[in-house]
Amino acid sequence: MEHNHDIYLHKLQTSDHARRGLGWASLITLTVFLVELIGGFLSGSLALIADAGHMATDVFSLLLGYFAAWAARLPATPQRTYGFYRVEILAALANGVLLFGVTMLICYEAVRRLFETQDIHSSEMMLYGGIGLVANIISVLLLHPSSAASVNVRAAYLHVLSDLLGSVGVLVGAALLWLTGWTPIDSIVSFFIAALIVRSAWGIIVEAVDVLLESVPKDLDIVGVERALRDMTHVCDLHDLHVWSITSGVNALSCHVLVDEYDCSETLILGINKMLKEKFNIEHVTVQLENAKVKSAIKHGDGCTEAAEMKSRDEHHHNHVR
Repeated sequence: MEHNHDIYLHKLQTSDHARRGLGWASLITLTVFLVELIGGFLSGSLALIADAGHMATDVFSLLLGYFAAWAARLPATPQRTYGFYRVEILAALANGVLLFGVTMLICYEAVRRLFETQDIHSSEMMLYGGIGLVANIISVLLLHPSSAASVNVRAAYLHVLSDLLGSVGVLVGAALLWLTGWTPIDSIVSFFIAALIVRSAWGIIVEAVDVLLESVPKDLDIVGVERALRDMTHVCDLHDLHVWSITSGVNALSCHVLVDEYDCSETLILGINKMLKEKFNIEHVTVQLENAKVKSAIKHGDGCTEAAEMKSRDEHHHNHVR
């Protein structure tokens, strides 16, 4: 469990930093959500209400991310030997699905408004959109440092980033509405915001599902990993190579390595661990060394039988000597 403890300490430091950013971003976003929602109803702008609705999902996303970052700090147990790291992945997946739901609501209302005359006040729309833009810029700056290390934080970060772009869309729509008086521009801006949400949501869902399916991390070249392992001294062959992510930034590898002699085991194991950590950022490594005889026995299911026979011979020899 010592190696798991090292991973735990690393994730503990990452989670603490992420929680602070998520906490402040949640507070800012909740405040601006209320401001934009009120502003949307006062101005009659669907684009502003859509942006406020997106901010509502941001609040949920950030709070969910905060809880997930807190849960990731919990140590491993005998039943959950990897700890609670994947709570972050589940939170990211939930956020992605939620974003799709919000998109459908925005699109439905936008289509409905295209066929109805609406009284929209562009000046109020611009004022509240500007407030949302400033708040989103602050939240993006708070979350950006941790977004590369955690898909959970990245999900929340993309929520806020797409909302920032949505606020820009609200301001552009308000300006065009003020200049032209053409009210359908409000629905067009809403479709633009919806497209931004779908784009970020899809990326988060794919990444979260890949982790849950234990796919090879997208930033790792498994062919390169295999080639590097085969180039190690004393390695004749390898099989059952698996590379996956326990959670964001924590990659694991397991494989069977066929060696020409067992005397090299200590040096080889240390070399493999060092190489995988330095070249591929894989720290959780499990390698089974085998010679040709062991590989054949395991392949044909004779390993347990052979071991039992050897143990029986040893016990018989021991009793005979006594």
